[in-house]
Amino acid sequence: MKKIIKFLDNWEENVITVLLPLMCIVVFLSTVFRFVKLPVMPWGEELARYLMIWIVFLGLGTGAKKNAHFFVQILINVMPEFTHRYINIFRTAVVTAFCFIIILLSAQLIQAQIMMGQISPALRIPMWIAYLAIPVGCATMIIRSIQYAVKDLTGKTK
Repeated sequence: MKKIIKFLDNWEENVITVLLPLMCIVVFLSTVFRFVKLPVMPWGEELARYLMIWIVFLGLGTGAKKNAHFFVQILINVMPEFTHRYINIFRTAVVTAFCFIIILLSAQLIQAQIMMGQISPALRIPMWIAYLAIPVGCATMIIRSIQYAVKDLTGKTK
């Protein structure tokens, strides 16, 4: 049971750990095939692109979980110590609101993609699968940002 909980707690990192080497292998094979005059993999570049998109958007949650996203640290440094938690709460609220808006807009985009039935040129997969990375990544960023803010408020981030 503990392994399942640990896996779910780190699922973004686990998926990225699989997708990144897969992307590297596809790019490597596509390059080798091109230079040794083997049959070209027309789907290689497209698959690598979609894997990169998923890696980036899943990385949003991983970065938020570790509080590794860009933040103007000078704002924290010039403010008194007692305001730091309030600034972090405000930052979490802004990130949550922004990601929520992106989720709503991307849901409309995905719905339009499903209705149009657009498929990718080389892989012939539905395009909404590639676009699904946007709301999934933003949702994980919301969850992980709130998770970090709660840890920060309770003093468990150290």
